[in-house]
Order: sequence, then C-alpha cells, then structure tokens
Amino acid sequence: MSKIIDQNQLVSMMNKTKWRELCSEFEKESTVSPLVKYKLITSDKEFGLSEVWWHELYGECQAIEWLDFSKVKSRENISTQVVAVLDSVGVPYSDEGGVFRVWGYVNSNSRPSHL
Repeated sequence: MSKIIDQNQLVSMMNKTKWRELCSEFEKESTVSPLVKYKLITSDKEFGLSEVWWHELYGECQAIEWLDFSKVKSRENISTQVVAVLDSVGVPYSDEGGVFRVWGYVNSNSRPSHL
C-alpha cells in the first residue's frame, strides 16, 4: 500500500484513531445510520451507496481514499445529524453537494480547497 501512496503522491488526512472514533460514533448513533459510498486507494471501484457495518468498514480504514455520507435517507434530510457526528469527531470533510465527503487521502498536488 505504501507503494500506491508514493506513486500517487497521496497525503494521509486520517489516522486509525480518527477512523475508529468516526466508526464508533456512527455505530452508536443508530438513529442516523446514513447511506455511505467509499473508494479505496487500492482500487478504481467505488463501493456503496448503502448502510455499512461500521466495524467492517474500520477494517478497511487504512486504504480509504474518501468516504461519502448521503445527506438524505428515505426522503428525510439527515445532514444536521451527520454533520454533528463529523464535527464531534473532528475529521476533515467537505460538502460535495449531495454528500459530505470525509477525506482519508488527498493528492499532494490537488488538495481540496474547502477542507
């Protein structure tokens, strides 16, 4: 994995502690339970848009490039609840229109300006 990080000039925005805190908070907040989509640095494939088992997602955390949280679930706007969890954990995220994106890695040449 370090070869992929070096080749793509990726900079880590999250560590295992922050991923554990994030997954634990969403696991506890069962009323929020947002739909998520994510991409690993080891693949071009995007996974989701579905509910996840947070302990399983944590197992992938070292390779997560980004993790998107849907703002709507079953026609209900849950963005306030999602932001509350993201802010309580203090993770780097951006508002990408229809989703909130938590950044695991960014390219050193094109860091999102809204972080």
